[in-house]
Amino acid sequence: MFKDQDELYAPKNLFIWFLLAFQGGSLNTGGFLAAHRFVSHVTGFATLAGVAGAKFDWPNMLGMLLVPMSFLIGVIISAWNVERQRIKNLTPHYTLVFSFIVINIFIIVFLGINGFLGEFGESKSTQIDYFLLFLLAFTCGLQNAVISSVSGMEVRTTHLTGLTTNFGISIVRIWSTRKNVHKREFFATWCRFGIFCSFVMGSLISAFLFLHFKFYGFFLPLVISLFTAFHLNSLHKKSL
Repeated sequence: MFKDQDELYAPKNLFIWFLLAFQGGSLNTGGFLAAHRFVSHVTGFATLAGVAGAKFDWPNMLGMLLVPMSFLIGVIISAWNVERQRIKNLTPHYTLVFSFIVINIFIIVFLGINGFLGEFGESKSTQIDYFLLFLLAFTCGLQNAVISSVSGMEVRTTHLTGLTTNFGISIVRIWSTRKNVHKREFFATWCRFGIFCSFVMGSLISAFLFLHFKFYGFFLPLVISLFTAFHLNSLHKKSL
């Protein structure tokens, strides 16, 4: 979609990265407050699976492994509709991928407010909590992969570990080169900082919504996904 990194980090395109990082924070907060797990934290689930296995708690070990698998399935479906299309010089299906995201979040809202996902934030972990985690992880995988493809593997919006690493390295590069710093490096650094802040703001605002309105709080990422689907589709048409 973007011809080079200068265009990728242009101020006019930063809004979409910040908005989706905001949504990443929102989805993670919803998963944490509803089921006490961070849904896009694949490393954490691998660790918890190992701990459960050491305790011979096979059902929980399986559940912990299936959550990152749901994330992976989301990535594969997204890549099939976007990255594979680009490789074959065909039109990427951005809107289709975000339609999947919208449908997933709508299912969560519908099931949640009608009591099919149990009580929001109940302290005891149940099997239905895993179903919620599967849907959220699947959604995060879809989102992270489509934005990674759109940005040429430069932007991530559902977790912050790699982004924070790149941000720290960029700070050293800018400090080392000072006046000779490339404009691309400067904008990329500000973009990473903005994504970090947006994720935190998404977590903060969504925490307020989830704590007060429970499953209704998922309406916020639902609206963001709808907006993003139309926005990315219009960006792609302009780039043709």
